[in-house]
Amino acid sequence: MKSGFALVVLSLFASLYADEAPAPAAHAPVMRKCPLQPPSHCSNVTFEVFGNWLYLQPNGSDLYYAAEAFPYDTSIAQPAVSPNWKIFEVQPGFHSAFEVGINFLLPYNDMNIELNWERFRAHDVTSMKVTPLSVGTGNMVGPIYDIGPNSAHYKQARGSVHFDFDEVNLFVGKSICAFKDFTLRLYLGASFAAIDQKMKAHYANSDAQTARQIESISSYWGIGPQMGLDLYYQMVRDFYLTGNSVISLYMGRIRNHTTFKSDSPDLAAVGVAEPNVQRTRVPNRTQVIPGFEERLGFAYMHGYKKWQLNFEIGYLFQIYLNAVQSVDMLTQALPNFAPGDLPTMGVFAVTFNRTLSNFILSGPYASLKLDF
Repeated sequence: MKSGFALVVLSLFASLYADEAPAPAAHAPVMRKCPLQPPSHCSNVTFEVFGNWLYLQPNGSDLYYAAEAFPYDTSIAQPAVSPNWKIFEVQPGFHSAFEVGINFLLPYNDMNIELNWERFRAHDVTSMKVTPLSVGTGNMVGPIYDIGPNSAHYKQARGSVHFDFDEVNLFVGKSICAFKDFTLRLYLGASFAAIDQKMKAHYANSDAQTARQIESISSYWGIGPQMGLDLYYQMVRDFYLTGNSVISLYMGRIRNHTTFKSDSPDLAAVGVAEPNVQRTRVPNRTQVIPGFEERLGFAYMHGYKKWQLNFEIGYLFQIYLNAVQSVDMLTQALPNFAPGDLPTMGVFAVTFNRTLSNFILSGPYASLKLDF
């Protein structure tokens, strides 16, 4: 009898405790399923193919190809032979590029698996001439590490740069729809990048019989983890505001080398064939570089019976830190080991310096996606 009474009391106490348990906060966000994509022939998979046209301007921090020396204004500084210097840089223009990919959407799980490839190629050339061109005026042009007496013969310069860039990404994403009209997609995966830069500078006298050429090539490839997020905000009906942020960390190999070529009538006098070729060889090394990408755009998305159209335009910015390496001269010596030798016969290095530069892409883009 006592045991039965105890069981009744315990059951009443438990029911009372359950009734007084705190309720969830009224304003806590409630996770909901993201809007389903149009159904495909597969029960739970939607296929998306897309292509992006990119109109990008490459850039970097080591695109200087020449320096011009000219006399000071004698009313400002003495002596009169002390020069000023003006630096010239290759300024790349905008070039077309593309990005293509395929996306496997799992609408009932709000997940996706994407594979994409971006490819960019560009070549830019610029040139300058000192005024006047005649020898003896004091104006001269040369590389930024050698703009003293060694460059007195050179009166014109031409600089060019060639970029090659490829990036392949494979990642898995998860969409989150916690608020009305707002979708956030988080993703994690792997990325491969290959970055090549070829910088070339050419200097010549007024009749181009005496010339020097410097070609510096830097190559990098790396692979590493990548994470990012996509934002979609529905402004009105089928129009969306979109954003994208990506962080990557690449580990790979970087290498570079420089070739110097000198053409001068004085070479034949000492039995050296033209051109005189010299090289700087640098060991390959392991390099870790971070990469960042940002996109902001507007999209139009409209669904039909068995497929969906997504058209997007916007602006993107990509930067890869310390992806370009060069080993440059800091100073160059006048030749004094052979009487009669002239600076136009070759280069005579005193010191070198290793520098790391960034690789940058920026410009507008247009994207077309089809879901089936």
